[in-house]
Order: sequence, then structure tokens, then C-alpha cells
Amino acid sequence: MLFGGKIKAMKRTREQRNICKRRFKVMLIITVFMSILLPAKLAAAVTPEEDAIAVKGIDVSEYNGAVNFDSVKKQGYTYVMIRVGAGKQVTDSCFADNYGNAGTAGMKRGAYYYSYATTVKEAKAEAKRCIALLDKRNLEYPVAYDIEEDAAFKTGKDNVTAMAVAFCEEIKSAGYEPMLYSSLNKLNEFFDYNSISGYKIWIANYDVDYPNYAYPYAMWQYTIGSVAGANTGGGQCDENYVYETFTEASTIQLAQTELALQLGEGLVSTASLAATVGSVEASNKHVNWKSEDEKVAVVDAAGNVQAIGNGTTNIVASTVNGIEAKCSVTVTTPATGITIGNESLVIGKKENFNLQPVLVPDTSTDKTTYVSSDESIVRVEDDGSLTGVKKGSAEITATTDSGVSTKVTVEVKKAPWALFHDSFFKTVNVGETFNMGCRLPKNSASNSIEYYSRNQYRVSVDDKGNATALAEGWCLIRGKTFNGKKAWTLVHVKK
Repeated sequence: MLFGGKIKAMKRTREQRNICKRRFKVMLIITVFMSILLPAKLAAAVTPEEDAIAVKGIDVSEYNGAVNFDSVKKQGYTYVMIRVGAGKQVTDSCFADNYGNAGTAGMKRGAYYYSYATTVKEAKAEAKRCIALLDKRNLEYPVAYDIEEDAAFKTGKDNVTAMAVAFCEEIKSAGYEPMLYSSLNKLNEFFDYNSISGYKIWIANYDVDYPNYAYPYAMWQYTIGSVAGANTGGGQCDENYVYETFTEASTIQLAQTELALQLGEGLVSTASLAATVGSVEASNKHVNWKSEDEKVAVVDAAGNVQAIGNGTTNIVASTVNGIEAKCSVTVTTPATGITIGNESLVIGKKENFNLQPVLVPDTSTDKTTYVSSDESIVRVEDDGSLTGVKKGSAEITATTDSGVSTKVTVEVKKAPWALFHDSFFKTVNVGETFNMGCRLPKNSASNSIEYYSRNQYRVSVDDKGNATALAEGWCLIRGKTFNGKKAWTLVHVKK
């Protein structure tokens, strides 16, 4: 609702209307239980220490009736926001008296105008009417645009923002300081802060430690309470805190500065971060959260982190005045399986062979370590490269960081002393294929034979020794073992 205890449901925000209805029923039905259901201090979200030192005020309208401002001031309220009028033609019947009597009591005064506008043109007209009713009266506090009607919000964020700007600019042009009033939910949903950042914000949010609003605000309507001398017939009066000087947060700290998350079934892929905003005097202790790389991890408005993909990023917590704290988040994916492709292989003495592990899932970030059962036969390096040392057999075990493993048996034979093949000369027609037929001497090994064509556009050869005649002419093709033993075939390609 708005300041000044607007009791009529059509002039209150949804939150305030619901609160008023509940309290009114309780008062009528079970007065004896008021001390239990409605504690004397409705602003229970505010600490007694804060309540004692805060700059407190009320807002009033004709619905509060005749206000005893001397009584109000004695209770510690130093300022009042006074309704001027509403819509196209409503003038608050108590405005003039409230303005004069509050001044006589020595209270600081501000004003607000309740809006029914749904267009920018109507908002400007309301501002001009407000200025006319103020009639150049001196104000110590701003003039607020009170926007609460559902009809206005149904016009959408862009229009609502434009109406607020239009009203505030008219107020500014008349020499008053403009302010925007609405509920927390509406401010978050229906106003583009970049457009309204030049105006003071008056926020309505009840029964909380402080408004969860991500930007500076100058005034906080924190409860509908009971203020002797200013209550409506229903017993309510809006109460406010004002931050005459917005006190910025000085520090922000995270409970954790490093976080490790894992992707995979049954693994910890989420975590919650807690931030503490320094300076107990900070006007707004709201924390904004963001991830520097949302492909790695995302974070919601409450600091809950969700792993998305492998990598490292920073989760940044910041105050509304830009002070930051960071938590480094590393996301990994443990392997649940590993294969190497061959359960066994044969290599020659002094031959090198690189193991190629395949991890499951293929997004795993695990590293693989290798161990040879006999380094005197097969030596294995950290990167999985093998070397045959002498004739014999050894078992290589590959193990991932997460502990899954596999084994491959490696037999070492003597290095080949020659490389045999089918023929030194071959005549073929364009389009024909043949295999070089390379063979190793008995009891020797070369895990792979490298094939090469002197003219690949005339005769191509694949890694299995299969040759294809492509164009007329002559071409040499070759096979070679790991230790340099070669076999050549001269190919004559005919049409």
C-alpha cells in the first residue's frame, strides 16, 4: 500500500491489502490474543538497536484522519510523507492541514501522489496536478510517485518505467526532488533500473531484515504499525525508515573461496555459497551473484551454484556499490570406465608404441597413469608411450584418477632384419588395386609398417599396403618397418 495508511483496498499493494485483511479479522474476532498474533513491535525484522537509532517516519493521508503530530514526534518519528492527491481530480482533504500541523510540530515533510495513470501522458498530467496542489510549498523531503494499480502494471515494464520517468521529470522541473514508490516485487519486475537510477527509491517490503533489492534505496516502508495519534479507524499507520545518506557497504566476504564440483550420477554438482556484507551501517546489504563463465557453472540469486561443464570459473558476489568477492569453482567429470582398444599387442625390440586410452564418459577430465609389470621388458612413460626393451611379455595397467583401470598384454619380439614383399615390379591398369604383401622375418615384429607413394596422384597407398592405380605412368611405392627396413615396388600404370 502506500504511506499514510490507505485503508481502501483499491489503494494498497496486494501485499498490504492481504496484511490489512488478516489483521482486521484478528482484531475483531480474538482481541485477547493480539499480544500473541500481532506483537506490539510489528517491525520485528528490525533489531531493537537499529530501531532505536534509525531515522523513522510515517506517511499519512485523509484516511488517517486528524493527526496529532506532536504525539507522533514524541514517539521518535521525525518526518512525514503526506498524500497530496490521486488520479485526475482527487485532492486529499487533509493535505493542507497535515502539511501545516506537521510543520508546526517541527517534523520534516515530504509528499506523494497516488497514481491511476496508464499512459505517459496521464502520468505527466498527474505530476502537473501534484505540483499545482503543492502550490510552491516548501518540502524537506522528496515528492514521490506512488504507483500501485494493477491497471498500470498490465501495460508492461517499458510503459511503467516511462510513466515513472515522466512523472519524476515533471517534479524535478518544478524544483522538487522526485522519488519513486512501489512494492519490492513491482520494483524488481516492472522498472528498468537504468532508467530510474537518477531518482530516489522508496520501497515497500514488510517483515524482512531488509529489502532484497539489488540497488540503493532512500526510504523503506517496513511495516503497517500502530502509531498513537496517527492511526486510521482500522488502527493502522504506515511506518518508514529513511536513509538520508546512503551508507555503502565496505566489504564483502565469502565463506568459501574455492569450490570443487563434479558432474556425474551420484556426485556433488551443486553447492551453496554464503556472503557476508561488511559494515553494519550499510543501507543495503543485498548481494548480487554472477558466474564469469556460465558454460562451467551458473549461480542463482541466492548463491546456489550448479555445475554445467568441465573447467574453472569464478563465482562473483558483489554489493550494490560494486565491492566484489570471488570463489574459484572447478568442475570435473570423473571416469567410470576406460578402454585401450587392444587387450594385447606385439612390438619389436626398441619399438615405440603410444597407448590411446578412451575414457567413459568421453567428457571425463581424469588423467591416466600407467604401470608396467616388468620394466626390463616393456618400459612405459607417463604419457602412455611404450618401448620394447627385450624379448618377453609384460602387462601394462592403465588407471584413471577416479580409480577405474584396464590392462593390456605386450609381447616384445626381436626387431626385423628385413622386410619382404610380393614383387619389385607391378603392371596394372588405371583403376586397379593390389596389396604390396609386405611380410616380416619369422619371430620378429614391427607393430606397424609405414607405406609411402612417390606420386600419390598416380598411385595411392593406404596404411595397410593397399595400392590404387589412379593415372597412367610410373610410380614407386614403399613399405618401411619401425627400424628402417624397406621394401620398394615399381608400378607401371597403363590405360
